[in-house]
Amino acid sequence: MSIFVINNYILVESSEAESDEQFCATIESMVHQTCGHRPDWLRFSAGVRFVCDGRHFRELDCIAGSVSLMLMQRARRDGGFTRAIIYRADYDGIAGVYEIRAGVKCEFSPDELHRV
Repeated sequence: MSIFVINNYILVESSEAESDEQFCATIESMVHQTCGHRPDWLRFSAGVRFVCDGRHFRELDCIAGSVSLMLMQRARRDGGFTRAIIYRADYDGIAGVYEIRAGVKCEFSPDELHRV
């Protein structure tokens, strides 16, 4: 599968049965852990579902790219979040897919990522 199937900045680990409301509550918690508060301007929703190696993820549908960047930076520090984050990025013109789990970033094959 092409990595360009990821429409938004990041995917956040989720459970198969997690509702949109539960996912959004988790994102609220992650934002609070990162910023210390919820910015008044922040608007987001639960996006498309994905599966990667038996683990479930959801797109964080948020127009503010700064929020995704802050979450990605926080995920790399102090053991990260309890949930993994997946993102796509171009380095030197080469597109890649990366997962941050427990503070550690690793690249993986986009073929492992499937839209549900």
